[in-house]
Amino acid sequence: MRCSMAKHKFLDWGNRSIIRKIFTPMIIVMVIQAILFSFVILWGGTIEQLNNNALDILNERVINRKNYLENEMIQRWSNVDESVKSINSTVEKVLKEKNASVQDLGTNAALPEAVISSNTQNLIYLIRKNFVTGAFIILTGNDTNYELEPGQSVQKTSLYIRDSDPGSDVVDNSDLSLERAPVDVTKATNVTMATGWAPLLNFSGDDPDASAFYYKPLKAAAENPDFAYSDLAYWSRPFKLNSDESDVITYSVPLRTENGTIYGVLGVEVSADYLQKILPNTELDSNKNASYLLAVDANQDGSFQNVVTTGTAYKRLAGNADHTTFEDDPYYKNIYGIKKNERITEDALGAVQYLNLYNSNTPFSGDKWALVGVTTNKNLFAFSDMVMRMVMIALSISLAIGLIGILLAGIHFTKPITTLVQQVKKSNPRMPVNLDKTNITEIDELAGAIETLSQDVASSASKLSRIIAIAGIPIAAFEINKVTEEVYCTDSFFKMLNLSHVKEASDGLNKENFESIMLGLKILNQDFDPQTNVTVIEIMDQNKQSKWIEIKLVEDDVNILGVIRDVTIETLERLKIEHERDYDILTNLLNRRAFYAALNERFGTPERLKTAAVLMLDLDNLKYINDTYGHDFGDEYIRSTANILKQFASPNAIFARISGDEFYALIYGYDSKDQIRPIISEIRQRLLNTAFPLLNDPDLKIRASGGVAWYPDDSCSYEALLKYADFAMYQIKNSVKGEFCEFDSKSYSENAYLLENKEELNKFIDGNLVDYHFQPIVDIRDGQIIGYEALMRSRLSTLKTPMEILALAKSQSKLHQIEWLTWFNSLKALKENQEAFGGARMFINSISNQLLSSDEMEELEQLYQPILGQVVVELTEEERTNESFTRKKQRYIRNWGAGLALDDFGTGYNSDANLLFMTPDYVKIDMSIVQNIDEDINRQKLLQNLVTYFKERKIKIIAEGVETVNELHALIRFGVDYVQGFYLGRPDIQPQKLTDEQVAEILRLNAEVRNEV
Repeated sequence: MRCSMAKHKFLDWGNRSIIRKIFTPMIIVMVIQAILFSFVILWGGTIEQLNNNALDILNERVINRKNYLENEMIQRWSNVDESVKSINSTVEKVLKEKNASVQDLGTNAALPEAVISSNTQNLIYLIRKNFVTGAFIILTGNDTNYELEPGQSVQKTSLYIRDSDPGSDVVDNSDLSLERAPVDVTKATNVTMATGWAPLLNFSGDDPDASAFYYKPLKAAAENPDFAYSDLAYWSRPFKLNSDESDVITYSVPLRTENGTIYGVLGVEVSADYLQKILPNTELDSNKNASYLLAVDANQDGSFQNVVTTGTAYKRLAGNADHTTFEDDPYYKNIYGIKKNERITEDALGAVQYLNLYNSNTPFSGDKWALVGVTTNKNLFAFSDMVMRMVMIALSISLAIGLIGILLAGIHFTKPITTLVQQVKKSNPRMPVNLDKTNITEIDELAGAIETLSQDVASSASKLSRIIAIAGIPIAAFEINKVTEEVYCTDSFFKMLNLSHVKEASDGLNKENFESIMLGLKILNQDFDPQTNVTVIEIMDQNKQSKWIEIKLVEDDVNILGVIRDVTIETLERLKIEHERDYDILTNLLNRRAFYAALNERFGTPERLKTAAVLMLDLDNLKYINDTYGHDFGDEYIRSTANILKQFASPNAIFARISGDEFYALIYGYDSKDQIRPIISEIRQRLLNTAFPLLNDPDLKIRASGGVAWYPDDSCSYEALLKYADFAMYQIKNSVKGEFCEFDSKSYSENAYLLENKEELNKFIDGNLVDYHFQPIVDIRDGQIIGYEALMRSRLSTLKTPMEILALAKSQSKLHQIEWLTWFNSLKALKENQEAFGGARMFINSISNQLLSSDEMEELEQLYQPILGQVVVELTEEERTNESFTRKKQRYIRNWGAGLALDDFGTGYNSDANLLFMTPDYVKIDMSIVQNIDEDINRQKLLQNLVTYFKERKIKIIAEGVETVNELHALIRFGVDYVQGFYLGRPDIQPQKLTDEQVAEILRLNAEVRNEV
């Protein structure tokens, strides 16, 4: 008993001090106030507004700088109208003086130099006027190839002048330098040659960016001759004219004569260094933690090619990246987040402002130039972050001060109460209690009540035991004082624990003696529920019968209080209910719920299963015994089967009764199937060898059909194994009863619907969910419809074809219900469509081994007597013929004046014998003979013989499955009477007539056959 108590904690009620009760709400209120204040400051929109202000400032500064840059690029740098006119005029003048044409620029070597030399001052004027870092003229030399292939290079005569200081205007041009110019031009001008000077301008196909400023405007001019030169202008991507120099961008336009002949390119250059000067990043952030980025988006996909950056902020963020990609959706207005990559790992934003450099619908309008202000989120929102930190620090300090003040006030308030508590703890429980006054009215009143209560406790304690004894409640209690180690027990405590020999001392027990007594208690079983803190132990009573005691402990700082209760009656009742819940009452085997629980447990630990078999048994004779001898004998038959199965129960085999005549078994834990098969075989043999004598059948044996599915070969899921075993049993029961069959996956894939659609067939039959569609049967001589075949169509999507329905009905012994549905529904459809039938007969497919009962036939005749003479009964050859049923059907048919047809002749059971036995009015030749009969000699010979035979006996021949005109032609030639098939009409819920064209076709084919003869 002591060990049992030590294992579990007594109930812990937590700290219930008055300081907690009084001051916890105060602390909660203070915290709520702090949270509300924080929410108003941090989440009430203040921080968001600070962030939005920062974003707006960034956006406005970028807009202002963008407007300035756009004005420079459009109004100043790209203002080349005057220069274009001047250069065109100068070129025309030179050509006139030289008595040459533009075409001569490619053949006369001196002519390009003359053109270049005469335009030197025009180019210098352009540099001074437009405040650019360079200008150039490049002559094409009549070269019309405006695109270089990789590995290809060309040299062009050009004049390329640079200005090292665009802001100043030096009279002697000492601030200018020649980058490219012919030798003679360098001598004729007073402009100094640059260190990287070359006489010709070289373009390479391996560096398309460096040649785009020349080729792109030329190509655009060639493709758009009607465009003004300003609409053909091109702002280039950054490139290096010389490899050891900084990047430049250019603005270039094509040069054309008055008749539109392209002879060169004029352009200006702006260096990256100059761009950086006019894009000061300090206006974005005085601490230089932001950068301007001039970039181009050629594909409108948010991925920009960097042109120039200012400051170091962008390099710290992205290094030497040549592209910057932005998120698809804006972060705020025109501000977008920069997508992260291997280099960019910090959250950053860009205020994107597009420059309007091109007119719409011009060749290069797809290039979107933009000025972007780039900075990190951390830098942009630094002020709002600082505000948040300061608010949190202030709140933390105020909370700390408040908590300290509350704690000190609480200590001061509770000190007299704590003193009173200590006095109560130290008082002798056997003596009246006298407590000091605290000078707090409410507490002093409580102390007085305690003093009064202590005087009543002793007398009340003795009363409690007497009341329990009188009430007859099987309950007892004990209390252990952890301070004094005294133990108090009610009178019935030891008796309830079967320790009646123990006598409690007159002055009570101490803790040591009590624990010694409890250790002597013999506990058979013990169960602890941690949720309720209740322990139930099982002990022996004086009669050596199990007895259950419930123990509940409550512990505080001073006492351990225990209550015990005799729950034997409740426990026995619960065990009985659990047994009835898990075991079948009739057989005492596991029921379905318990068996599934056992399967779930064992399949949860596959290593225990190894190789296992799931066995499904179905008793074969139970229905016969119940119907013949009564259900008492049937129950005994089930019980006898269960007794045999129990003989095989072991730690590796569990058995269950699932329903009336169905049993399941799981045999597991073996290394191979060969170890389990003998057990299954022995079960079957034991069943067959066990007699179940009845009044008139003393030799009746217990017989069952069984299906076996294997773990893990067939499946690792017990749900699937149960289904497979059921399928295997189902197969053997519908073929050879009394045998056991192992699951075959191939057979399952072919016939699983027989098992899975059991309920669907019931729904089909019970709900009468069937329609009948009518396919015309046509007189082959004149195209007249002599009848319609009523074809079954299910309204359930799960039952697709009549063959599936018949197979299911056969497997469930429900062919009779299908026969009933066929007769009553088809005749109902005939009655409803009398006008559409127009006297034609209706062919009904009757199952040859099924017959409606006399009552059903009488009901049928009462309902449909007037139209029964229109019926032709087709006896299908898919089932073996029942001679007795067939004779009765023939009598009904003669009485009605109806007809008889043998269906699917040539494919079913014993066709020739059925023909002689039935003497039908019609024989329907199966489509397997009709198909391709116009090509197959063997089919033709077979049909000729059949036609000869049937004609002699005056039996009408109907050919089924006619699908082509050639087949129809052949059937006319061989003398068939009637035809049916898709070529003439598909089955329809409303009887359909042949079209005039179809009738004409039949008459034409008959005429051809007559002519052939």
